[in-house]
Amino acid sequence: MLGERVRISRRLRHGAIVVILELIFGGCTVALAQSSSGTADGATQIPPANEAPKTLPEGSVFFSLQQSFKEVPEQLAVRGHFDLGAPPHVLRYYCLVNTKTGISETNAVRGDLVPGPNGITGIKNIAVSLYSCADAQQQGLLVTTGYVPGVTAAGAPAPAPAPHARAPAENPPPPPVTPEEKLDGSPGRIDVAGVKLGMSPDEVRAVLKSKKLLDYDESEETLSYLDSSKGVMQPIANGRFVNVIAAWTPPPASSAGGAFQVDGESYEVMFTPVPGRERAMAIVHSVGYSPANAIHETALESGLVTKYGGFGGSNDLPQSPTWRLQSGGTVQVGDSCNRRGIFGGLGELKAGKTARENLALKGTPEEFKLQVDRCGVAIVTEDHFTANGGALRADRLVTRFTVTAYSPSIASEGARAAAELIKAASGSVKKPAVPRAKDQPATNL
Repeated sequence: MLGERVRISRRLRHGAIVVILELIFGGCTVALAQSSSGTADGATQIPPANEAPKTLPEGSVFFSLQQSFKEVPEQLAVRGHFDLGAPPHVLRYYCLVNTKTGISETNAVRGDLVPGPNGITGIKNIAVSLYSCADAQQQGLLVTTGYVPGVTAAGAPAPAPAPHARAPAENPPPPPVTPEEKLDGSPGRIDVAGVKLGMSPDEVRAVLKSKKLLDYDESEETLSYLDSSKGVMQPIANGRFVNVIAAWTPPPASSAGGAFQVDGESYEVMFTPVPGRERAMAIVHSVGYSPANAIHETALESGLVTKYGGFGGSNDLPQSPTWRLQSGGTVQVGDSCNRRGIFGGLGELKAGKTARENLALKGTPEEFKLQVDRCGVAIVTEDHFTANGGALRADRLVTRFTVTAYSPSIASEGARAAAELIKAASGSVKKPAVPRAKDQPATNL
């Protein structure tokens, strides 16, 4: 039941137009692996349970991809590590140096440690992250004790370490989950490129501002009720709420025809219709690439599996995957509840051009309960376009992908709260007095 619609727009310009596209695989909040912090002598030290989560800002996906393409594992040595996350979900990242050139790699990586010559700690099975080693060092997170960088200031091989120096032990496998360590079944566990389900409008604004996208739009609506005495919709006092926040960097006007082969990025976040207490209940994140900047399909699929889990490997990922987070914290895959149509599909790179009707005001309590029971507390979908679909799998290039997240449980809570506000407002309206018939016998029967 919606009445007045208000739209607020403003464009954010930053001098020269710079398209900053970040991949979705930043805060790994689903299916996280556990790891312990290492010490110089190889012992393990578990951080205290009440320690605050350690985080870093994410960098550009382009730098990460460039580093992935140019790395030669045989020439790399570990110069330090840092841990991110909070117990029991802590991930370890390694900072590397090229033993041939003496130049440190920009982004930290995940991988398996291997012993190298002269006490150097090597690494294999490298996966480049979006976290900067410089940021980790600046925040005091980088641990270099026990590592032999493998190069001197001039780039020559470093001397062998002292006999007592040992490379840090590899991360131990995560311990089995006990009943006391129940998995996180909150929709807020779902993160799409930095925007989490359940965030407030202010939290979403802060994330989108950090993306430095060129255009920004907010759509507001007002809760209304039907005034039966007048037969018209009446707005509720203080009933205005934030419906959608969108931010995007549109493709160049000259490329408008190349729908799936242009650079651009967009976010669209929908909130629950609860004035002053809105929560993000749906997220749509789309990224477009020109042919020169396209990413490999295998890299996209590997990142999806790493972040959302549910599949044994990227080879098991279907064309349009769906993940369903259950209230118990487990992740199921596949669209058995047939709800991809809510937000699935490739999204627009100009997210602010149309307004969506609020989901929480469209469904009934029974529909939301069915979604939660059959789907879960949150649903994530992914769709992408491959420019050269006929190529070998390792050579396929993605020029557009969209990741969506929707929480029927958050939508249900918002719908219930909005209904209570509407009921309270409509109940306060005095009904017109109905004249009573005269108490006399009928005539002319």
